[in-house]
Amino acid sequence: MDGGADAAQNMAIDEAILDTYERGEAGVPPTLRLYGWTTPTYSLGRTQRGIDPGEVERLVASGLEVVRRPTGGDAVLHDHERTYAVVGALGSQEFPGGVVATYARIARALVASLTALGLRGVASAAAPGPARGATRSAVCFERLSGCEVTFGGRKLVGSAQARRRGAFLQQGSIPIRLDALRLAEAAGRPVDAGVFTDLATAAGREPAAAEVDAALVSGFTEVFGVSLVAASLSAVEALRAAELRAWRYDSLAWTVNGRFGERERRWSAALA
Repeated sequence: MDGGADAAQNMAIDEAILDTYERGEAGVPPTLRLYGWTTPTYSLGRTQRGIDPGEVERLVASGLEVVRRPTGGDAVLHDHERTYAVVGALGSQEFPGGVVATYARIARALVASLTALGLRGVASAAAPGPARGATRSAVCFERLSGCEVTFGGRKLVGSAQARRRGAFLQQGSIPIRLDALRLAEAAGRPVDAGVFTDLATAAGREPAAAEVDAALVSGFTEVFGVSLVAASLSAVEALRAAELRAWRYDSLAWTVNGRFGERERRWSAALA
């Protein structure tokens, strides 16, 4: 569990752990990382279309950090929330199935976590994509995909995955209090606040971050039948996170277009 870090550091740590599993030995149990954000952040999905550098300037001027995640999905406003990251080996005992099965098992753990908070969450069924010609929202919490967690019919947890050779990373946003007005300001347009909710609204009170973390530990322990052991980054992971931050997550080219500039390409090759 991490108290919080800035946007680039959070993303670099998650990807550094993913790198460990991609290169790792068979039989290593999955990692659950829980963390917060030291500065409100607007994050873009890995494959989300590029944005104008001027838009990044607007967001930064409004007090937000901007980052592009290693996972897919749409834009998310991270502020008063707990974020989870699950990293593991594909085809392992814990995650033997494909992408939908992985989402579904983590969703069951999230639903069990909400139960520990006294809330009755539901994992959504596989949802069809937008109709032909329909405009897809670029904001994660305005769109419900399969195996996401809802409360009272409204989206409560937004999740996205990255999959590599033999390993995956799933990141998810669990808003304790989601500011719909600030989300609309970040998106640059009105948002449909009727399709999502947050823990404070669902519970009728604002749970503390530590309470949410304890519920998540309880839910994942119950569903996966394991005992979670607290651990810090290894020296290799910490170094890799520093490298990833330097040439990817602090890069404007990556944030804007999801690809590297020439400088980042040179650093990437040197550090590979």
